[in-house]
Amino acid sequence: MKNILEGKKMIDLSLDIVPSKGAWIQFPRALVYGGEAVPTRIETIATVEKDGTFVQRYESTTQAFTHYDAPAHFDVNGITNEKVPLTQLVNEAVVIDMLHKQPGEGVFAKDLEESGAEVRPGDTVIIRTGWTDKAFGQKLFWEKMIWLAPDAADWLISKKIVALAQDFMTDIPPVVPCEHCGALLPNKELCPNHYKFLPNNIILIEWLTNLAAISKPRVLLVALPLKIVGADGAQCRVIAIEDVD
Repeated sequence: MKNILEGKKMIDLSLDIVPSKGAWIQFPRALVYGGEAVPTRIETIATVEKDGTFVQRYESTTQAFTHYDAPAHFDVNGITNEKVPLTQLVNEAVVIDMLHKQPGEGVFAKDLEESGAEVRPGDTVIIRTGWTDKAFGQKLFWEKMIWLAPDAADWLISKKIVALAQDFMTDIPPVVPCEHCGALLPNKELCPNHYKFLPNNIILIEWLTNLAAISKPRVLLVALPLKIVGADGAQCRVIAIEDVD
């Protein structure tokens, strides 16, 4: 029997989940609206040597590291994590290359149009900038965030996509440096693109890594979140599957 993955290459696009104090590995809610910067903790509660088995306790948020946003994340009437169709989580994806973008720059509709990528109705779109690879987990990640302009969000929605995956901010920067002291301050507007995408049932697969390893213009993107009932989203193991020449 032929192996169904013969002639295919699997590429891991997921960040390693490691213990973290929480400030920079997720949306900076403490700075933006005074929310708690929940740390990620991994604690051993049983060992093979002592208990005959290795077990750990895990604490984090649905928005830390590589994760996705279900519509309920920004839409009070949106579906929650467990109700998102598998056809949105496992789907054909087109890659739009924005690796030329520099720290602090935006991705605009003009950039997407001029990329020449063929975006089809029902596609997942992958936009790659390399920013997560360069700065994830650091203050710099948010301070000089590459971001998505609202007109780019409108352009993507007009293409009737079902998911957007990326390695930079799906939105305008949530924090901006003070022009006088350099401290990070909350932006005056909170995530306008999320309010565009999610009520249109376009899920957002965020903080991917290793996107430069994708060599084909179209791939199968697989994002499998924990099936947490009633959640706004969940952390995911995300891979791309592409044809081998």
